Amino acid sequence: MDSDYNPEREAEAAIKLAAATGGLERQHWIGLAMAWQEIARMRQPSLFGAGT
Repeated sequence: MDSDYNPEREAEAAIKLAAATGGLERQHWIGLAMAWQEIARMRQPSLFGAGT
């Protein structure tokens, strides 16, 4: 699956937006950053089963 987005870069951008805001908007950006980080982890190649 090839796409134009980089989840790590998206997570970093969301963290920067969270730092620049406050209140409920900050919570929104933090939640979004956490979701992007989870997507980044899921996209990493598996260490198990590769080539065995």
